Amino acid sequence: MIHVKNYEMVTPGELLSEDGKGLNGTYLEDNRVFSKFLGMVQTNEKGISVSPLSGVYRPREGDDVIGQIVEVSSKYWVVDIDAQYYTRLDVRDVNFRVDFDDLDKYIDRGDLIYARVFRVYANRAADVSMRGTKYFKLPSKMIAKVDPVKLPRLIGKDGAMINLIKQETHCEIILGQNGVIWVDGEETGKSAALAAIKLVEERYHEQDLVEKVKELFENVRRTI
Repeated sequence: MIHVKNYEMVTPGELLSEDGKGLNGTYLEDNRVFSKFLGMVQTNEKGISVSPLSGVYRPREGDDVIGQIVEVSSKYWVVDIDAQYYTRLDVRDVNFRVDFDDLDKYIDRGDLIYARVFRVYANRAADVSMRGTKYFKLPSKMIAKVDPVKLPRLIGKDGAMINLIKQETHCEIILGQNGVIWVDGEETGKSAALAAIKLVEERYHEQDLVEKVKELFENVRRTI
């Protein structure tokens, strides 16, 4: 038996379920699942997990992230991915040919990149890679940031929430699992997308969030 709803806020020690299917952020006692953290519940067919309320992104291997270049050396770029430590992008881990003597010709300080975390060290520092056609330097468009814990609500079940925002605003949106979001489109669309993202972040714990986002877009249309 499950005692909480998906995306519900829970406290440390709170009973979540009695089916023994505890995942990250939980602990078991007599086959009952309890929360380790103050955080948000997420349930699926594999079990129940709790994401702690924390504003710091913890890199995980395989995460797709958006980062900003903060330093350029002769052999690598230093990238800010909103984690505790900066990450490194080595010249061997990009999908284009590089002249080692002048890396800022390709990616310079202040540029945004879409990349994958491929190595995480014991101290939570990480390396990122842009190998493969999926990853690239992003044009310097609008970005937003949300707590990574709240990202599942912005995505929604089967992508329902983020697809709604894309459809209503006609914007291209790329989500980094570090909570950084890249938005491109017409100015009115970008403004509406950012308003929706902010609403989701502020009210992510509410159950009828899709309806609230739809209402936001209706109000936007009335003002155009």
